Amino acid sequence: MDLATLGALCALGSAVAWALTSLLVRSLTPHFGTVTINAARTTLCALLIAAWVAAVGEFDGLAAVSPRSLALLFVSIVMAIAVGDTIFFESTRMLGLGRAMTLSMSYPVVASVLAAVVLHERITAQIAVGGLVTLGGLALVVATRSDAGMLPGSWRGIGAACAAALAWGTSVVALRVPLAEMDALTAQLVRLPLAAALLWAMPWSWRDAPALVRGGGHVALRLGALSVLTAVSSVMYVLAIKHAGVAVATVLSSTAPLFAVPLGVVFLGERLPPVAMLGTAVAVVGVVVLKL
Repeated sequence: MDLATLGALCALGSAVAWALTSLLVRSLTPHFGTVTINAARTTLCALLIAAWVAAVGEFDGLAAVSPRSLALLFVSIVMAIAVGDTIFFESTRMLGLGRAMTLSMSYPVVASVLAAVVLHERITAQIAVGGLVTLGGLALVVATRSDAGMLPGSWRGIGAACAAALAWGTSVVALRVPLAEMDALTAQLVRLPLAAALLWAMPWSWRDAPALVRGGGHVALRLGALSVLTAVSSVMYVLAIKHAGVAVATVLSSTAPLFAVPLGVVFLGERLPPVAMLGTAVAVVGVVVLKL
């Protein structure tokens, strides 16, 4: 198997893992704050990555990280986990898993625009058409109501999901340069502890920490599953960017709504009207046109 194919498979695996991660977080948000959940799963994930790197003895890669790459890694992790993931998890509380996932997965559009502005990449007709198709699909999702009507705080949820897309798009652009000089594990070994420290530095992350500790076996099991899924998803995503390129990695990872929507229906009892489901499919097609 060549590295490009491996990267593409990693991107698809990351999409599945992210859908499962979002489902688990959504099941915990009625009882705990999203910042606390995000801090706990990021900390456990960082410990798992560190343990794996220690087991295989690959800490040498840290010495080769330049100050510029370290700064860009910091920007990417702040935007991806501390900002993007936290806001996204909050949007699932207000919108439901399917809607929030679809809106936030518009981040390749954001990444393309930022790459054109910051990295001077050319905006082609294909990018313009793909962006319009994606936005059209998102408009269908936003405009439709669920069987029970719009949830309380829906417009705030839409704003939160769009803000998550903006943060994730910024993170992808910031991550491109460091990956030229390091592997995926080294990148995550730097990014995840920084993200965990930043999340725990937020005062409201400690609010639900005692309740999380007292949550019992079922909460511990879900947090353990979350940490494993986060580790797998994050490493596969970085591998996809490194070996398949930003274009293929972002488009394939953006298929997460196709997995999240049925998971929300089966496990959370969410119901999307046919027009919203069509909008989800159109948005994914738009991202494909945009990037491939």
